[in-house]
Amino acid sequence: MKLTVLGKWSPYPLPGGACPGYLAQAGGVRVLLDCGNGVVAALQRFCSPADLAAAVITHLHPDHFSDIYALQNALRFGRYPKPAAPPLRIFAPRGADQFLAAVLPKETSRREFLDRFTFSAFEDGEGRVGEEVRLRFAPTNHPMPCHAVEVSSGGRRLVYTADTGPSEAVERLAAGAHMLLAECTLAEGTEHLAEELGHLTGGMAGALAARVGAKKLLLTHFFAPFHAVKDSVAAAAKEIGAVSQVDEGSTYEV
Repeated sequence: MKLTVLGKWSPYPLPGGACPGYLAQAGGVRVLLDCGNGVVAALQRFCSPADLAAAVITHLHPDHFSDIYALQNALRFGRYPKPAAPPLRIFAPRGADQFLAAVLPKETSRREFLDRFTFSAFEDGEGRVGEEVRLRFAPTNHPMPCHAVEVSSGGRRLVYTADTGPSEAVERLAAGAHMLLAECTLAEGTEHLAEELGHLTGGMAGALAARVGAKKLLLTHFFAPFHAVKDSVAAAAKEIGAVSQVDEGSTYEV
């Protein structure tokens, strides 16, 4: 299994970067994890949007879903004048389909949007993508409904925390993961804000990885206005040795 980082910034991308978006690949199956600002452009460096087997929108904050409309257009027009790609399966919070469609100005636009995707709710339980890939979900600790995601295939397990503060459910999902892709939005020294804001520091992410026995930790979801990436990595490294920041455009073996 491989993970390619398409975007790592929040709540807006830095120049040349993108908000959260990750491409998981296993057994010839490609799954997009989150679709923030700039992700669709970055995705096309590695595959066509039509090559995706499924996508996950962890929650309905714009930095995690705003490129869904660019993805819709890529699936609709990317093969022009050939037929459009078939509907893409989207795993998302219950009601996400109507929420995302509601912003479109016309009934015909909303119908075209909903025709381009098939939505499956996290609350309905785990899902399978083809024969090779299984997805499992766990609610996180965040101000709006959000779910962490496990992608497993061939005995390998990737767990993406999405946005979360301290969470027992996320820890259970991440137990023994081969790779933990963890957010670290908060600056070191602001741990007291974790519960209120629903985010982690780098040190807290490192401690989480150590507690659950993750084999490898990747840090992501860096706060763009205060991008003290080195501080976050250094704090996490005090908790667990196998840690690094993600680099946009890089691919990692799970």
